[in-house]
Amino acid sequence: MDDGLHRQFEAFARARRPGLLRLARRLCAGGGVDPEDLVQETLERAFRHFDRLVAENAGAVSVWLSTTLSNRFLDHCRRRRTEVLGAPALRVVQPQEVSGEPAPLEQWTRVSREDFLHAIEQLKPPHLREAYRLHVAGLRYRAIAQQLDAPEGTVGRWLSEARQALRGLLTPDAASSEGRARP
Repeated sequence: MDDGLHRQFEAFARARRPGLLRLARRLCAGGGVDPEDLVQETLERAFRHFDRLVAENAGAVSVWLSTTLSNRFLDHCRRRRTEVLGAPALRVVQPQEVSGEPAPLEQWTRVSREDFLHAIEQLKPPHLREAYRLHVAGLRYRAIAQQLDAPEGTVGRWLSEARQALRGLLTPDAASSEGRARP
């Protein structure tokens, strides 16, 4: 890239960065992904394609940038999900504490499938249970929203509430304090 185009990209990046950072902060509000990193990765991609972007109209460039940022965010989420799903296999070897005593097993490794299914059945109100079942079946928020005739944001809230309720139902202290009976 020649010096003129390089300076033009620097001005472009300075102008676009605040808007990209706002979008990244909204996407990353749940934690786990740094909004600054997303913006940087997006601008790096824009730099590599700047010769084509400079020829586009402002609207097309905005769409390209927001789509690229969103896709990078989804890539991070997928990578994190893959790491989390692969983590149980990594827990086969339990770490030792400094005292030489074995570390306690991860509490979720002690939850049986039956306990988990029982906890799902206890989710109330019913729309939490149904939204969670559809999500576990592999449906995305949009498909769940269409099936339950609800906005996508509402489905996201329901799933968050369902996860929180399941944590409460499946945490040993919470379950014993509620006196949960086995079916």
